[in-house]
Amino acid sequence: MYKKIGLLIAILAVNNIITVTPGVPMPVYYALFGLVFVIGVVNGKPRFDGLLSFFVLTIIFSLIGNDIPKYFQAEFRFVSFLLVFSLLSPWFFNMTLVKLRTFIFKYTNLLLIVVVILSFFGHISGVFSGLGRSEMYQGLTSHSMLLGPIAALVMLMSVWKGSQNNTKHSILAVCIILALICLYSILISGSRGSLIAGVGSSFVLLFLVFRTSFSKIVKLVTVLILLVVATIPYWSAYTANIDRKNQYAEEQGDDFASRRELWGYRYEEFQQSPVIGIGFASANKGEINTVNGQIEPGTSWGVLFSQLGILGAIPILYLFVAYFKKLYRKEDEFNTGKLLFAMLLFFSVHMVVEGYILGSGSFMFFYIWLLLGVIKNRNRGQDIIVY
Repeated sequence: MYKKIGLLIAILAVNNIITVTPGVPMPVYYALFGLVFVIGVVNGKPRFDGLLSFFVLTIIFSLIGNDIPKYFQAEFRFVSFLLVFSLLSPWFFNMTLVKLRTFIFKYTNLLLIVVVILSFFGHISGVFSGLGRSEMYQGLTSHSMLLGPIAALVMLMSVWKGSQNNTKHSILAVCIILALICLYSILISGSRGSLIAGVGSSFVLLFLVFRTSFSKIVKLVTVLILLVVATIPYWSAYTANIDRKNQYAEEQGDDFASRRELWGYRYEEFQQSPVIGIGFASANKGEINTVNGQIEPGTSWGVLFSQLGILGAIPILYLFVAYFKKLYRKEDEFNTGKLLFAMLLFFSVHMVVEGYILGSGSFMFFYIWLLLGVIKNRNRGQDIIVY
């Protein structure tokens, strides 16, 4: 039963980000998450995490303590947040929820690998261009800024699998090819945040795997540097979208011109109400759609501080730091903890430039809270299935 439910939730989440299949209405999407959570709670008395309970309370405080315009639909968004958050995050914990999160994680990862591979071969074969708005490559997904982080996560999985001890040469070759496909996808998607976070996390993952052997690290770094330098003429042709964004940034006199203004808005909002924030799912700076309440957050970390204030942001910062420490200290045979460490590092960096940590309709929201839930599983001594 757990496998089937896990597969269903994974399909629902991934289906909503690809363009070739009909999407599930969001009310149905949220209702199914709530139903599965109820099943998980009924099948075993859950324990709850005090830190995340406080985090949820701060969201309630921000809703009560602020006069939020109705067009933001803050109450509805809070309910939808809870329906997804409760199932995936470490907030509630019992063996049924452990198994559900384990299989949701496994099948989501498998589906992401399929999406990246099909996007790549569809693009290079000419079956479809995979180009979306602004001629940015998005593959089968609905936006290039989705494909970028997805490809980065798959790249981490391929690096992890290829770096395991006694990996067969055939498996290693497949892992290298998949990692290169992912790197290609990130480059032509134009996602600078995914490129920096993905490549940086991959290097950290390799360092963690080989940290007990300094000679292996030196050899690995040397080979990678030589490989990059030797292949510049081949892969530099695929950096046009990255170059386009960098050129725009240079013209603005700011390497992060496309985000600097949004960061500034979030900082101004935080200054207005530094303790409880200006209110969950709201904003009062920047472009705001007064019909449906949509905004461009620009940064997850900034959103935590601006919407929920110090009371809401500090628990999440503490959670990330605590999980980093536990993952770093605890060894395992297949280096699964090191992969989870690298994935969490990826999100820590990527969340600087993309704002999805509180947006329940976002796939990246789905994945980061699922990842945190899976890390809680591992910290409790449970097995992790990557794919």
